Amino acid sequence: MHRLETDASEHRRGLTQARLARRWSQQEVADKLGTTHVNVSRWERGLTRPGPYFRNRLCNLFGMTEEELELGPAGMQRPAEAKHSSPMPAAAELHVPDNVVAPEGQDEIGHPKIEEGSIGHDKIGQDEIGHDKIGPLLDPAIPLQPVMRLVGREQELAQLKQRLRRGGNVALTALNGIPGVGKTALAVALAHDAEVRQYFTDGVLWAALGPNPNAHSVLSRWAVLLGISASELAGLNDEQALAQALHMRIAERVFLLIIDDAWQVGHALTFKLGGPNCAHLVTTRFPAIAAQFASKQATALQELGEEESITLLRLLAPSVVESEYQRVRDLIRAVGGLPLALTLLGNYLRIQAYTGQPRRITAALQRLSDAEQRLHITEPRGPVESHPSLEGDIPVSLQSVLAVSDQQLAQPERIALYALSVFPPKPNSFSEESALAVANCNLATLDAIADTGLLESSSPGRYTLHQVVADYASLRLQSVGEEALAHQRLITYITTYVEAHKKDYELLDLEQTTILAALERAHTHRKRAEFIRTTTALAPFFLARAMYDEAEQYLQRAHEAAVALSDNYGITNTLYYLGEIAHKRGNLAQADTYSHEGLALARRINDRERISALLTLLGGVTWKRGDAARAEAYLQEGLILARQIGDPERICSLLKILGLVVAGQGDYPKAEGYLQEGLSIARELGDREQICSLLVNLGAIASGQGDYVQAEKYNREALALARQLGHREWMSALLSNLGDLTRELGNYIQAESYFQEGLELARQIKHPEYTSISLINLGLTARKQGNYTQAEAYFQECVMLARQIGRPWITSIALYEYGNLYLDLHQLDVAAGYFREMLAVIPTGNQDLFALAQYGQARILAAQGDINEARRRGEASIRILETVRDRHVQEVRDWLNALTV
Repeated sequence: MHRLETDASEHRRGLTQARLARRWSQQEVADKLGTTHVNVSRWERGLTRPGPYFRNRLCNLFGMTEEELELGPAGMQRPAEAKHSSPMPAAAELHVPDNVVAPEGQDEIGHPKIEEGSIGHDKIGQDEIGHDKIGPLLDPAIPLQPVMRLVGREQELAQLKQRLRRGGNVALTALNGIPGVGKTALAVALAHDAEVRQYFTDGVLWAALGPNPNAHSVLSRWAVLLGISASELAGLNDEQALAQALHMRIAERVFLLIIDDAWQVGHALTFKLGGPNCAHLVTTRFPAIAAQFASKQATALQELGEEESITLLRLLAPSVVESEYQRVRDLIRAVGGLPLALTLLGNYLRIQAYTGQPRRITAALQRLSDAEQRLHITEPRGPVESHPSLEGDIPVSLQSVLAVSDQQLAQPERIALYALSVFPPKPNSFSEESALAVANCNLATLDAIADTGLLESSSPGRYTLHQVVADYASLRLQSVGEEALAHQRLITYITTYVEAHKKDYELLDLEQTTILAALERAHTHRKRAEFIRTTTALAPFFLARAMYDEAEQYLQRAHEAAVALSDNYGITNTLYYLGEIAHKRGNLAQADTYSHEGLALARRINDRERISALLTLLGGVTWKRGDAARAEAYLQEGLILARQIGDPERICSLLKILGLVVAGQGDYPKAEGYLQEGLSIARELGDREQICSLLVNLGAIASGQGDYVQAEKYNREALALARQLGHREWMSALLSNLGDLTRELGNYIQAESYFQEGLELARQIKHPEYTSISLINLGLTARKQGNYTQAEAYFQECVMLARQIGRPWITSIALYEYGNLYLDLHQLDVAAGYFREMLAVIPTGNQDLFALAQYGQARILAAQGDINEARRRGEASIRILETVRDRHVQEVRDWLNALTV
């Protein structure tokens, strides 16, 4: 690596001092000359020398000679000043590998070579009407090609090239995207592309517009480039005449016309001057301009992906990426892959890293972790870093680039934009309805913000803010003193929204990120009443989505808030849902504690609705802990209250659990009656959640009685609903039920597939009960196929888990299947031990499980030769199973018949 040494690196102080003496910016000088501020900057820095045309105009403009302006060839400054020239500081030096070979027509750092006297093209004789023929023209206003290659835009570049070469309407192309996304950079790459130059044989013209373009100046420059004489130019007094002359001059020639950074469609159309063989490309931050100019040929440029962003930063600051890889990834996410942001931050990190001191890199990354610091990282204006929307010598920063768009909005529109920063940024989105509420504005204001390109449309009726735009707007929101109001509007809107849609899980899915953000703001700002209301209204959604960790965190906070406010309803409600979470997680003791605490308070304040709800929870928990009689008493009391207060949804929940309780006692007809009543009410309400859960239980009871056809109907309908609702808990249960039916029909491969899918879901949502059930079914399937080792592994895990969560019903079934396994292996003592243990843990009143334990013992006795005792126990077992209409009746009867023979 070496530093480039060139005479052209010395500044032309005469030109710079003449401009500063008149207090003109580089942009103002460029406008007066009909060129760009980039060219003026190049001339002042000594990177290029103006051609004769512009040297003459500069002399006339300043009233000075070429010598006074130091416009002579490079290295011919006045000796008295030459000694003051100095190289750039080491931290900002541009290094180029030793093996770099400059492309033809460029110098070592990728700048176009401009020869003495050149104004951007070669003359190759005259045409038939006496005009100079124009060779391939590369407009000197085209920004220099960066040394570093364009990253992550290969596909977009290829598509643009293909589109521009098709001709016709397709050759009208537009690029739009938020500020800093790289529209100009892509256009520059296109202008310098060898294939593009080869196709557009007459060259490339460039018009840099911005918010306040000097159209006449740009058109005049094009006229000079295209060979229109000074005398002709003098006669063209207005833009229309000048444009018409340019259009006629271009005629049949093959040009690419690039119109960069258009802020009004009229400005862009002014430069639509090409003939039938030309193509036009417009870049703009405004989607409407892109659509109007190019119709279906408009392309919205997106941010870089994470890997592309890493590649870009690795080119800019390789040592930082290697040493702080994870923090660099965090930084990429913080700026949302925006190319301008990555370039600014990458250059800043490279400068900080050049000494090799780790502390400086650490300090730099720490600084960049702050949004305000990121927005204000700047680089001086130069040939590579210039941004088309900024005028004069304004330094490029994310803040300055976004401010240009912000300043185009009226004050109410700005305040509305700033308010939208309270929404989580891209890739999250928010609804139009919520935007209007939070920004406290009308549709016209929202449309005005969207028209700037700062607010992006993500889908019909939904919007998103890029992370960098959101950071900018958030800081501005603080500065105008509207932050508290915007947050309050978000909290109020979300509280109302969640209460209105607490059962519309698909809608809550869509707004989930915004809802959680509002909850955090409500908690942070101590909006306790809204926090309690939103959390308890959202709790059913949390449970349906198995978001137990999040639910518990927010409910604990809501419970504390309710206690602080002495909100008894809030306290009982949060205790109820905390009990539900403990129940789902298999922590039955904790669920019992929450239920009793809530029930005691609900009885004290005589809140019958809460009493009924807590009795529902307590009944389910008590039943799962093995006390069916007490569970039924709780549930019956809750059902009476629910009927009294006319709560059909609560009635459904109580009937659903009552059905399971009495089914466990062997009374299948009564169980089915409860469940069918609940299903009828749920269908009348249109409550998909209740319908699904009741169908799950009806399917289980039908299967338990051996009615596999009816069981499959229930399960299929329930599974379709569960998938619609995205209810992974029920999906897991239903997959186990379908697997059980499939196995009974002898299709072990399909059955195992169902069980494995159900097990995976149960593990994902950390549901120990359904995990245990899936393990039992997988173990039984493996045993029936003779895979005893695998079966034992499943049973062992299941027994351990069932004991851990205190589910005697599941433990009993697992022990029964364990005993069957060892009967198959003819290890009678081990099998007998499992059947004895099963009898010890069977919940009171579970006649079918007691009968199966007796059946297991009968088979051991038969294997030991005690046929009479084996027959006695087998007959006792079948009497119970026939009474409860259990599906094992035929299996036991066949065994008894074989034993008799």
